[in-house]
Amino acid sequence: MDTLIRWLRQLTEHPQLSELYYRGIHDFESLEGADLVRFGTLLTQLFHIYDEIYYQQLECHLDPRVWRVAEAPMRDINAYPGVQAWWRLRLHWFHEDFAKHIDQLQQTAKPPRMFREPIADQ
Repeated sequence: MDTLIRWLRQLTEHPQLSELYYRGIHDFESLEGADLVRFGTLLTQLFHIYDEIYYQQLECHLDPRVWRVAEAPMRDINAYPGVQAWWRLRLHWFHEDFAKHIDQLQQTAKPPRMFREPIADQ
């Protein structure tokens, strides 16, 4: 979890990274050039962190309470269209077990709500 905390810290310490992250999770297709590279690197880092946490949980090396804390944001982030678009391009970088898990999260995702996105019916 320390790695995840460090990843989150970099977003809070670097406003331009937060802004890029927010744009990218909503609209991956609009990113170009260096922004595309930076966003891709951010998500690659994040998904490798989640990959490690996922396998620690499978091998019973992770307290179930910690897994619950890690899985909730993983589930939420996978609801975003920009994350799903990036994942379709990069899922082959990960073991098929983890890829199936992420695919399942994305298929069952509710509309994104991490950042007060409007509810579709309102």
